[in-house]
Amino acid sequence: MLALAAGALGLFYVLFFPKPRADSDEIVRPLSSESRPEGYLAVWRWLGEQHIHAVSLRYRYDRLPSLLSMPTGNLLLVTLPQWVPARAAELEKLEGWVERGNTLLIMAAIHDTPPWSLDADPLLKEKVEQLTGLHLETLPAGKADLKALLADRLDVVPRGEHPLLAGVKHITAVSKLPVPAGDSLANRSVVRNARLNGPEDSIPLELATRADSGEPTLWLVRRGAGQIVLSSVSSPFSNGAVAVTDNARFLANIIAWCCGPGATVVFDDAHQGATAYYDGRAFFADPRLHHTIGWIVFLWLALVLGALPLRAAQRSWQPLDEGAYVEASARYFAHVVPPNEAAQRLIESFLRRLGAGTHPDRQPALWELFDEDSRVSGPQRRALHVLYEHACAGKRVNLVRLQNLLAQLRKNFE
Repeated sequence: MLALAAGALGLFYVLFFPKPRADSDEIVRPLSSESRPEGYLAVWRWLGEQHIHAVSLRYRYDRLPSLLSMPTGNLLLVTLPQWVPARAAELEKLEGWVERGNTLLIMAAIHDTPPWSLDADPLLKEKVEQLTGLHLETLPAGKADLKALLADRLDVVPRGEHPLLAGVKHITAVSKLPVPAGDSLANRSVVRNARLNGPEDSIPLELATRADSGEPTLWLVRRGAGQIVLSSVSSPFSNGAVAVTDNARFLANIIAWCCGPGATVVFDDAHQGATAYYDGRAFFADPRLHHTIGWIVFLWLALVLGALPLRAAQRSWQPLDEGAYVEASARYFAHVVPPNEAAQRLIESFLRRLGAGTHPDRQPALWELFDEDSRVSGPQRRALHVLYEHACAGKRVNLVRLQNLLAQLRKNFE
């Protein structure tokens, strides 16, 4: 029986609880608190050294204004694809926030392949279009040689002069996995070769292109009083790439050109899984939950095996306990019979026993015998009369007091 119970618990755990990844297989998300190559901790610390206020967004975009000391001139860094997809209502709030005079910096894994992008959102193309208002136009992929397919870095070069690219000659995307050279990697569900077309009133400004194929990779889009900077490579500002070539210079140019005095740089950690609100997927994937469940099961088995004595076999014949039968009957009547009726019957039964066998030549009233008996004191006589009157009138009667009084009277008549 114990083995079956343990097996049932194990089967329930396997079927209904997602398992955390092993440390060697853990996918590192691009978070501001992450010190591994895919994170943004190096940029976070650099901002602190430069006395630029930086915050981590752990809520949805509608909470963004509450984190800022100034309503305009701020920068939000968003990395795509997102682990926690943004809702449509959030994106509307984000669009209004940008139009009021802020900057949205989008680092999208379209032309590079960081490890965390392997769980790519199949709707990445639509998400980019929704955030930027620009249309991604897929182009046919050209042939790529073996060297290009195995490349683990991608160089981006400026297309012309612009304040965002001052002093920048090369922007480099670094990845542990090969950098795709077009749609030749068909197993990925994201767009590889793409050009951006926008509405007539917001034509995007192409700032940089891939060094190998000339495909655009960096755009600037005006949106109201603010702007959107879109990069189709996501890794240049990561810990493992920010110090490569001119990536740090490019980041410094963005902050200097887009952020006003006293502005805030916000890292969108919430949509990469670091949330301060309840997230069911993160909760069930948390290793601490599985460790806690394991300890509970272990302690339960230890309690069953060691602390609880084995129950003795029950005998087929069990004699009836007369006292228990009487007690059960008494409890039944106590719940069914109203207290005033019970009190009335107790007093009348006592009086009948008092008058039994006395004066056979006549039948005197029971209360007359009780009142004439010298063994009853005046207080006892008055108390019994009052209790009987209350019982007959349907009033509440203290049965414990009545029982004690009748017990005293019986002792007087013994």
